[in-house]
Amino acid sequence: MESRTVPAMVEEHARTRPHAAAITRGDERLDYRELNRRANVLAARLAAHGVHRGCVVGIHLGRSVEWVVGMLAVLKLGAVCMSLDPKAPAERTARAIDTAAPTVVLTGAREGGDPPGKAPVLWVDDVAADPGEPGDPGVRIRLDDLAFAMHTSGSSGRPKIVLAQHRWLTHGVSTGVAVNRTTSADRGSWLAPAGAGIAVHEVCMLLWAGAAIHIAEPETVASPPALRAWLLENRITQTFVITPVGETLQCLDWPADTALRLMSLGGDKLNGWAPAGLPFEVAVSYGSLEAFQIANSLYPWEDRRTPATATAADRAAPPPVGRPVPGVTVHLLEEDLTPVAPGAIGEVWVDSPALSLGYLGNPALTADKFRPHPYGAPGTRLYRTGDAGRLRPDGVLEHRGRIDDVVKIRGHRVEVGEVEWALGRHPHVTQVCVVGVPEDGQHHLVACLVTDEPVGLRELRAHAARHLQDFMVPVAYVLMDRLPVNTSDKIDRRALPPADWRTWRPSRPYREPRGEPALGLAVLVADLLAVERVGADDNFFELGGDSLLAAQLRTRIEERFGVRLRMEELMAAETLTDLAERVRTGDRGGRTDRLPPIVRRARA
Repeated sequence: MESRTVPAMVEEHARTRPHAAAITRGDERLDYRELNRRANVLAARLAAHGVHRGCVVGIHLGRSVEWVVGMLAVLKLGAVCMSLDPKAPAERTARAIDTAAPTVVLTGAREGGDPPGKAPVLWVDDVAADPGEPGDPGVRIRLDDLAFAMHTSGSSGRPKIVLAQHRWLTHGVSTGVAVNRTTSADRGSWLAPAGAGIAVHEVCMLLWAGAAIHIAEPETVASPPALRAWLLENRITQTFVITPVGETLQCLDWPADTALRLMSLGGDKLNGWAPAGLPFEVAVSYGSLEAFQIANSLYPWEDRRTPATATAADRAAPPPVGRPVPGVTVHLLEEDLTPVAPGAIGEVWVDSPALSLGYLGNPALTADKFRPHPYGAPGTRLYRTGDAGRLRPDGVLEHRGRIDDVVKIRGHRVEVGEVEWALGRHPHVTQVCVVGVPEDGQHHLVACLVTDEPVGLRELRAHAARHLQDFMVPVAYVLMDRLPVNTSDKIDRRALPPADWRTWRPSRPYREPRGEPALGLAVLVADLLAVERVGADDNFFELGGDSLLAAQLRTRIEERFGVRLRMEELMAAETLTDLAERVRTGDRGGRTDRLPPIVRRARA
């Protein structure tokens, strides 16, 4: 593993390439010499406030030049960065500060005042104007020293603080530079929120290579067309984009002569391939705060799995996340830590030389997520990601969503990722998130979608029905302007579906049923599907019915009307009126397709 560190690399760039562009934000531009000088000025101030090796320092700053300066200053002293998103709820920030007890918290006027929590505050607004030229602190940083205490949301909704060493950072960024082929000539973007772990990946990888960091404003990142214009105007050569944004961005029109050579997507599961004709590569990067770099679809370059290289067979399945990067091994295990059968889906466990230490103040969670390696050398560990995955025979890893995203629908196990993949194949669906909603003692699948032009709910259901088994077809299709995201810009599944999801069931203009058996059938279907009313022109399956529910409806029809319909008849009925006609003219006591009774034979 690399023995160098990020601050040491910046100091080297400042010596050997002092005037190379380091950071740009609007009209503000820093070269590597000035970046290193400002970090040294701030490091001296932090030392005067009692910061030394092992101390935690909060960085309560947004995406900015000051954030990079603050991070470098803290790392130069051998101290620990705890990045705090100024846009996060005050209670969340206060809890992180109280838990980690930082020696000091860095902030600035742009953040609107002192951060919440009980910790001394140091303002950084005048660092740029300080004319001092202090030398590098000269603290010898070891790979086993802590570098970050990253405050993040857990999948259960409870926040957690991940403790990561310099070896985690060094391995992650050096591997990213090699896989992405990043050089000092690159102009990279910084788009992620400052408090997110992905920001560390974006910023530190570019600093490691001596490349230029270009900081985008929030209003730019929020609009894919505006972001595309910004990337083009600033001649960005590589960009890392959160998957929900990237799914839209990659489908926009791009000029053939763009400077952009690489768009990496990560942070969430990717549901669809980018067009094949883009003038740049689109890669999938898979990792986490606990393991940083795990897999990448660019690795190895000669056998990469990207839209530019994908075959028709590749595009018939969801995009994979690629092969594990050098030094990392992925294990797909059962609950008892035994390997799954080759080609089967299992939980992703990671063996990496750069796993984080665990979670601050939460030994139970650390023990659950980081286990002794059952197949490795003594003292080694595996990290439990909570993701579902499958390894193909060629060694490529497919991400199959979260293990806990498996929903039981009327006795069937359904991976919502498979449903999302099917809906994502509709030509006008740009984003989709499928969630299981408990109601009346059972779960229903609800699809929340963003489309690039109006699409009818019945069309969406018909598309799903063509590609999925009937029990996997969602009962509702909620069309949204955008999917909600959390503070890490990942899709916030806990905020879905919206409260009015029941109004998004596919239906037809209501026409009141008339006479029997139509009126009685409307009551039976409404009760069985838990809908308010059923019209004469409604279709049983469009309202959420499936073959299992159809069998129940058939039994209830026989009990109420004394008519025995064949399953084929019931399933072929296009509307409630059509079904009523079949009941009216149906068999009232003749042939039945029930199984004959079991008769016990006498023993010989």
